[in-house]
Amino acid sequence: MISRRHLIALAPAFALAPRLAFAQGAVEPGAFVSEFAQKGIVDILAAKIANAEKQTRFRSMFTTSFDLPSIGRFVLGRYARTVKPEDLSAFQPLFEDVIVYTWSRRFSEYNGQTLKVGASTPDGDEGAIVKSTIVGNAGENFAVDWRLRKRPDGWKIVDVIVAGVSMAITYRQEYTTLIAQQGGFPGLITQLQKQVGDLKAAQPA
Repeated sequence: MISRRHLIALAPAFALAPRLAFAQGAVEPGAFVSEFAQKGIVDILAAKIANAEKQTRFRSMFTTSFDLPSIGRFVLGRYARTVKPEDLSAFQPLFEDVIVYTWSRRFSEYNGQTLKVGASTPDGDEGAIVKSTIVGNAGENFAVDWRLRKRPDGWKIVDVIVAGVSMAITYRQEYTTLIAQQGGFPGLITQLQKQVGDLKAAQPA
């Protein structure tokens, strides 16, 4: 599973100074990451609203900025082509819930760290990798790379690599192991349903 340390490291990625106002389709990859991070602190972390509303805003931000269907297919690997359509349809909302509940829970541990967005490099014909660094209050640094893909409605995040650990690859390894251990894809669905229930129950009121 993705370690708590890496999730905590990523949470401060939503701390930036001046808000950037861009139309998503026109921005450069680095500006897109900066805007995404700024929305996180202004609309979620710093907002004086109930946790339920923060959850709603967080989910909206994630589903808008991340290509979750594409990430889900990558995470499933060969199973995305071989499982029954109804099983695949059951997987996608559960996978979204796992990401939203897991990551939003970690944002409560934000403590004023900042994200410095660096250079971006091409990643294939329709992609880019944006490098950034999370700087902690005690001077500790975490490297965070954002893998983006150009979609018809603008840039979308397809992976986040924290201190060399890929979110997408980590989930893929975890789910491949679960499928093998649980006797097939339905076993994965059952485990995800349980995980989502536990994560939802653990959310603050």
